[in-house]
Amino acid sequence: METIDCFEAGANRATITMAWILAVDHLFAYITIHKLAEFDAALAADKGVKFNAVAQRDDFTELREGKFIELCRAAKIISNDVRKILDVSLGVRNSCAHPSGIKVTNTKVIALVEDLVENVVLKYKL
Repeated sequence: METIDCFEAGANRATITMAWILAVDHLFAYITIHKLAEFDAALAADKGVKFNAVAQRDDFTELREGKFIELCRAAKIISNDVRKILDVSLGVRNSCAHPSGIKVTNTKVIALVEDLVENVVLKYKL
């Protein structure tokens, strides 16, 4: 898997970015398969988005990631605790995906990857 390859190569920022993509892509798939009606209802109720239903999986990418998390919570697809994990992970991902002087340690990478895998990928079964 590319995420593991990044970690093994010492590319900590890339590992975090790839783990984020894995988790969000997994949620896209989970919602498409199991919770599309609930997500569409939350989407239709939100005045800040340009469309009110997901017609195809690529439609999810039209949403800002923060808005996507917010809609998942509004639709009761994720718990408030999972929302918190996703919000924190998104902030870390943003810091890693854009130029900055922060140092990303292996322990930070491992903690973030474990959080996303355990609390998103393994929790929401396809």
